[in-house]
Amino acid sequence: MRSPVLLVVAAFVLMEPTAYLTHRFVMHGRLGAWHRSHHQVRVRPFEANDLYPLVGAAVSIVIIALGTAVDSLAALAWVGAGITLYGAGYLFVHDLYIHRRIPSFTWRFGPLERVREAHRIHHLWAGEPFGFLFPVVPSELRARARTVSRDPLQNDGGLLPRRH
Repeated sequence: MRSPVLLVVAAFVLMEPTAYLTHRFVMHGRLGAWHRSHHQVRVRPFEANDLYPLVGAAVSIVIIALGTAVDSLAALAWVGAGITLYGAGYLFVHDLYIHRRIPSFTWRFGPLERVREAHRIHHLWAGEPFGFLFPVVPSELRARARTVSRDPLQNDGGLLPRRH
């Protein structure tokens, strides 16, 4: 079997481009109905967008189960662990740190402020950057965002109107 650590790290690293593509082409694409709620004012503790991480967790559980149940697929258990670690990072950084889904969670951490600012830029115009944990922000967007004082992460959603 390949090195478990290498498999976990590789799966974790490959989740960022996977998340980018999913966010760009699924969540902001033709299957974006669930994600629309994320760019609107949250009026309940949960939003339709919360279904995406649940689907990701279910996929990870299936991958880990296959890896533990079928000897020839044992490497999948480690791949599933890497995907799960990415999901945990997403939960912490995106939901807790950036969106303050638990109001008592108020601390700031310098390196994560860059990720928070990238996500603010995403919410300002519902476009780039689509990355989650390691977003790449085009310099022209970063400069444009400096001219906007509004913070759509303060639960005013984004530019997408709430549908009734």
